[in-house]
Amino acid sequence: MKIGIDIGRVIIAGDTDEHSSFFSKNYLEAPAVAGAFESITRLAQAYGPENLYLVSKCGERTAARTVEWLQHQRFHETTGIPPEHVFFCRKRHEKRGICLEHGITAFIDDRFSVLGHLTDFEALFLFQPGDEELALYKASRREVKATMQVVRDWNTILRQLLP
Repeated sequence: MKIGIDIGRVIIAGDTDEHSSFFSKNYLEAPAVAGAFESITRLAQAYGPENLYLVSKCGERTAARTVEWLQHQRFHETTGIPPEHVFFCRKRHEKRGICLEHGITAFIDDRFSVLGHLTDFEALFLFQPGDEELALYKASRREVKATMQVVRDWNTILRQLLP
């Protein structure tokens, strides 16, 4: 299995105080989502770091900040995931092409509006969705819901993905 992981609000915490927000001048101080590094490290140990990818939708400035944040937090050294496995796109539906290009069959994202493009994948996790994304999930067809799980923490993902 190859696993794709979104970055914002899945690895980098989204709702933090003004001082340490990723979108503040102190973006390098933005915290990681609880359990993200440890869980991703365990997934990399189980599947091999070469089978994990980070795929994020953002603009150039946010992409540059993200790369810098990952380096500052020693993400690659901690998890073993190579920097070459970090990809950015400008539109949510473009994540599908990146996933297909790299053979990704499972994906973790906080947005149903991304996962809705990946419903033929082996495993999908809607991670701590906001109200709007959760409403989209709830309104989706039964067959779409059958392909994904709403999860509130990294431990739930580990229980599902670890052999």
